[in-house]
Amino acid sequence: MDPAIFLDRDGTLVPDDANAGIPARVALVDGAAPSLRRLRDAGFRLVVATNQGGVARGRFTEGDVDAVHAKLSELIDQQTGLKRTIERFYYCPFHPKGIIPEYTREHPWRKPRPGMLLQAAQDMELELERSWLIGDSPRDVAAGRTAGLRTILVSRDKARIADAAADYSAATLAEAVEIVLRHRDETTASIATARTPAPARTTARRVRRERDSERLRRGLAELTEEVRALRLRRAEASSLRLSAMGLQLVAVLVIAVAFLNLADFENFARWAAAAAMIQLVTITILLFDRQ
Repeated sequence: MDPAIFLDRDGTLVPDDANAGIPARVALVDGAAPSLRRLRDAGFRLVVATNQGGVARGRFTEGDVDAVHAKLSELIDQQTGLKRTIERFYYCPFHPKGIIPEYTREHPWRKPRPGMLLQAAQDMELELERSWLIGDSPRDVAAGRTAGLRTILVSRDKARIADAAADYSAATLAEAVEIVLRHRDETTASIATARTPAPARTTARRVRRERDSERLRRGLAELTEEVRALRLRRAEASSLRLSAMGLQLVAVLVIAVAFLNLADFENFARWAAAAAMIQLVTITILLFDRQ
């Protein structure tokens, strides 16, 4: 299993600005490409894990996100001279305060939850114990910590640094890479390994793999359970909408009967009241469905 560096995108690899969904305006932060090249040369696999709630908010589409990632990958490869410098891009388009209904909800991939990181570890067979997360916000750090990674916050904001409580902080991506490489020998325990008998090294590696596997299994089990719960809630919501549609049809029929009884005011009032009551129930169901 290989170690990896999980990278946030906006504010870490590219400026955190309003151009997040525009491929033609993608630009790297200073020193990004050389820093990524150093990580690759050191044997780390590189993965981007980014929240893209702008999809849920209607600012851009998933197609725009994919196009931005294609452009970003192209720029990085041109400057590093490598192919697929960043091996994979994971993103979460969901947000609980969105305006696009199919994306307006919480999701286990949305940081500070570790869903994207755990999914990448499973897909790519990564060793979490030797991996790092580099991001610019406390939610990045929280996701990395939950997944069992060592974390670096890239920020000059003292309040943000204190809030994130990352393992390390750096003013720039280049400084973050220096921290990773400085601790690489500690991560691999090269000196201790040289003095440790081969059977002991084999046992230690097996224990680390088992611990990583168990952590990954627990995380994926939680992830699966959350996805199942989301599907159940969506199924329940669909049933509520069907019920509301049926009641709306009944309300229309009752209103029609009320108008047929215009000559008899008491009957008209009775049917009209019934229609109003049914309409009120329909509105209540629809409001409940939106929650």
